[in-house]
Amino acid sequence: MMERIWDDILRRFGQPVVLKQNGRTTALQALIQPLSAQSQSQEQECPGPLGLGRRDLFRYMGPAGCPLELDALVEWQGRDYRVQSAHLVGQGVCPYWRATLYPRDEVGL
Repeated sequence: MMERIWDDILRRFGQPVVLKQNGRTTALQALIQPLSAQSQSQEQECPGPLGLGRRDLFRYMGPAGCPLELDALVEWQGRDYRVQSAHLVGQGVCPYWRATLYPRDEVGL
């Protein structure tokens, strides 16, 4: 029953995304939202070898039937995001995939 409730939440409030992994693309509905900085002093840009880089992170919550792999791409609102970490949570009660995404590095495209 809880799985049906989760599917209804995704259907009503989810956003269209495209999952790209293993040479396949899958269109689905998922919830994606920016993650808040741990502290107010944390900046959105950090220095790197090629200059300043973005540290934006996003939370992904999607259907249990569409597993996520590390480094898979999630296309959302016209931009690609890489999967930094992904876990299946809520097994046995209300399973769904929870992941952390970061903007795809556009250098070398």
